[in-house]
Amino acid sequence: MLKRLFTAGVLISFGLLSACGQATQVNSDISGAWEGSISISGIELGIDVDVTVDEQGLYEASIDIPVQGAFGLELVNVFVRGDSVGFSLPSNLGEASFAGLIDGDLINGVFSQGGAVGSFELRRAAEVTMEEVPYTVSEVTIAGDDVSLAGTFTIPEGAGPFPAVILFTGSGLQDRDENVMGFRVFGELADHLTRSGIAVLRCDDRGLGGSVGDIDHLTDSVFAFDTSLMLDYMLAQPDIDPGRIGILGHSEGSTVAFITADWRPEDVAFVVSMAGPSISGYEVLLGQIEMLCRQAGLPDQEIVRNVETQRKVMDIILAGDDHSGLDELFRFETLASLEDLSEEELAGLGDIDVYVDYVVAQSIAQVESEWFLNFLRHDPADEISEVSCPVLALYGSLDIQVPPERNLEPMQMALSDNSLASVIVIDGANHLFQAAVSGSVEEYAVLEPEFIDGFESTVSDWILEVTSTPR
Repeated sequence: MLKRLFTAGVLISFGLLSACGQATQVNSDISGAWEGSISISGIELGIDVDVTVDEQGLYEASIDIPVQGAFGLELVNVFVRGDSVGFSLPSNLGEASFAGLIDGDLINGVFSQGGAVGSFELRRAAEVTMEEVPYTVSEVTIAGDDVSLAGTFTIPEGAGPFPAVILFTGSGLQDRDENVMGFRVFGELADHLTRSGIAVLRCDDRGLGGSVGDIDHLTDSVFAFDTSLMLDYMLAQPDIDPGRIGILGHSEGSTVAFITADWRPEDVAFVVSMAGPSISGYEVLLGQIEMLCRQAGLPDQEIVRNVETQRKVMDIILAGDDHSGLDELFRFETLASLEDLSEEELAGLGDIDVYVDYVVAQSIAQVESEWFLNFLRHDPADEISEVSCPVLALYGSLDIQVPPERNLEPMQMALSDNSLASVIVIDGANHLFQAAVSGSVEEYAVLEPEFIDGFESTVSDWILEVTSTPR
């Protein structure tokens, strides 16, 4: 999912950082996976919490904050006393504390950090066990020269060989289920596709979950290398028809899918693009900033200023090695954003000088990354126009991250010479293809964790149709 926005105002967050620690003695069982959200200062932030019990009977817990690209942050001071539960997340901006009450499969309570106070809610994540599904589930490891991908391979009931699809996630390191604010986008899609007679392979991104590999020099080409490893694995499976293997990519994962199909036209039978960008990253980010600002109700003058700030940042990066203007630019924007905060909100940030230094350093580190430079320069249309296999490109009418207003026509133009391509806009769907109201990112956590009616069957019916005759 394209969720990297780089103006200082957008980067302001709770500043939750990982730390180590041990938990207190177990009183009752809260072990397992939990999903929910934090609500504070008008912001809804999706979280996932995983709790285990070690050999000494102590709780160990971690938290994922997907929208911030934060995964596996270790929680400390985990305790359960009767129906009360609590845990903390250390941070250089002040410890974030959670204190709540257990009510069956729900935990509700108070979230606090510094002087800011809000609420949080967690619910036990639904588990899909092998006994509950009418297909074969295998945990696999796929090794490359400098990477090892851990994933889940699902094969339909009956006699093969089957058509198959590789699922690849969007931007930011994500797990094989592409869990976004409690919605297991790929977990749900894989289940539907496999029940429909299509084998599915999905893996944790390198550097996350069970997958390992260098994450300091990530680009779409690196991810396409990983996708090629997954493709090689599928080609070697006896239950898979080697002439009917495709790739489905979500958001930036769509770009990865098209790159892989361009590299290996003889091996990729089809491509499904879920909310895939068809314009350069430079234009994508300018559009995201403008839409997010408009949705927030900012006046036109402020929207123009934010867009121009984003443009200045990107132009500095594209201009070459001299990034000396970034510190001053981010510092000015960060201080300006603090002017609108209440005294309570400012108190919640702790030492303001430390906070500003942290935001500026984080902002510069992100925009100076190899991924960001590659993202700005690359135009996905270059590969899209070269792909000759069947393509299904899907957009949600309410998507504000890859809006059809900017991407639909360029996608159609790039596919204009491909008679096997279809481009569809699904009315009322957001970037995750949920049934949405506004399409805002904050809305993801409060919508039902499921696809809009008809989305899954649109994907599965199309795949079965284009693979009905082996190549």
